[in-house]
Amino acid sequence: MPKHFISKKELKSLKDRVDQLGLDPETLANVEVEEIKDEKCYFVDKKPFIYEKGKEAFVPTLFLLNEARPSAAYVSVDDGAVPHVMNGANVFAQGITEIDMKVKTGDMVFVRNKDGIFLAVGIAERDAREIMENRKGEAVKLIHYPDDRIFKTFYK
Repeated sequence: MPKHFISKKELKSLKDRVDQLGLDPETLANVEVEEIKDEKCYFVDKKPFIYEKGKEAFVPTLFLLNEARPSAAYVSVDDGAVPHVMNGANVFAQGITEIDMKVKTGDMVFVRNKDGIFLAVGIAERDAREIMENRKGEAVKLIHYPDDRIFKTFYK
């Protein structure tokens, strides 16, 4: 289905969902949506901002994260981890320099570099406290990163 602008009612619902992620919903204006089967991608200024697949996935893209600059649910990684994250590798505790201590197992987290540029979106495999105390093993399973299927499908 070709891209089309969403209704005011759909925009309100979308803003509510974005707000629940701890992101500023005011970054959303003149939103278009493109649907392919059970997938949707919401665009602002022709950039994909949110990816949705059925009820199981509602993921802010890196464009939205770098626009909204969330200060919660973040994981900062060292320079050595950056190229691996950019290629879709999961984040290991050893590469984490800072984490929002409110992060719990199963939370969506936003992975950034030391300069605050968001690189990926993932799901926390453990609580923040355990990650920082243990410093071993996989800490974040990535679900969105540069040049992944979301980018390849919706960023033209």
